[in-house]
Amino acid sequence: MKVLLAGFASVLLLTMTMATSVDAANVPDWVKNNAGWWAQDQIDDAAFVSGVQYMIEQGIINVPSTTRSSGTSDTIPSWVKNNAGWWADGTLTENDFVNGLQYLIKMGIMKVSAGAVSDDGASKSQYQAAPKEETKSQSSGNADLDSMLAACDDGEKNGREIRDCEKAIKDEYKLTTYMNNGEKYQLGNVAIYYVADWQEETRKGVKQYNNIAYTATGQPLLNLQILVQNTGTGNETLMCTSPSICNYTVWDGGKKWVNSGSDFTSGNIVLKPGQAKFANILWGPAIGYGSYENFEYDSGKDYYLRIAEPFGKLDLPLNLVVAP
Repeated sequence: MKVLLAGFASVLLLTMTMATSVDAANVPDWVKNNAGWWAQDQIDDAAFVSGVQYMIEQGIINVPSTTRSSGTSDTIPSWVKNNAGWWADGTLTENDFVNGLQYLIKMGIMKVSAGAVSDDGASKSQYQAAPKEETKSQSSGNADLDSMLAACDDGEKNGREIRDCEKAIKDEYKLTTYMNNGEKYQLGNVAIYYVADWQEETRKGVKQYNNIAYTATGQPLLNLQILVQNTGTGNETLMCTSPSICNYTVWDGGKKWVNSGSDFTSGNIVLKPGQAKFANILWGPAIGYGSYENFEYDSGKDYYLRIAEPFGKLDLPLNLVVAP
């Protein structure tokens, strides 16, 4: 049903924009966090539009040529929000997400400078066409994982059941692999695992965490991922409600930075006894947070994840490298 609705929405959008084609954008993976939070109403429309507008202006997100309409609107259609959420969970392609951004620019809901997005097709799009999606399962790039995934397609499951089966296997495989490769730190009843320069193979390429990447404008990004496990007998809670109220900061021995985004739903990650979860936190540009400072990186310094939870305190060495 999602795919049918999204397909209809995409056709509607293309008709409205009168564009002959829309090419895929190289949207950073961490932007999916904001899209997912917005779709789940964890951030409001204004915060999402403001954050994405900043990222377009700074060249973090690239949007093809967009013709602006003579009419305007102040209402974001539900299909734009739905597309953002489905893109965040991997159901739709980057094209669908960028289509929504183009619509917001076209209708004046999101205002960007002429230099950030070309008007009326005057400049050639800088994007390569998106690869054609196949409906069948694709290789993950890992032979052991692929052999386990093959069991999901037993000839009796429908498409959704196969995807759910594959997702469960991939999630468990990633968790086990990360734990086996990670440095373990025990804080009270919570075990924290960390793998420096963590790379994850996907059918769309390699996702990178726990290293330094740079935006088109030279802004360093630290996309941090840790694995946390409750080794006790009662519930444990990790807390990060906002950049200004968070038990996780990055410290270089003399200065600390608060984060610019995280996936702490409602500000908390609750772990039941024996449960393990991934926690993702981003340090990067100041996106709509007022006094928040841009993250800075100096290869001559050592960086630490400073944890200050009720169940324990730790300066976890990050051992950062610059991603190629």
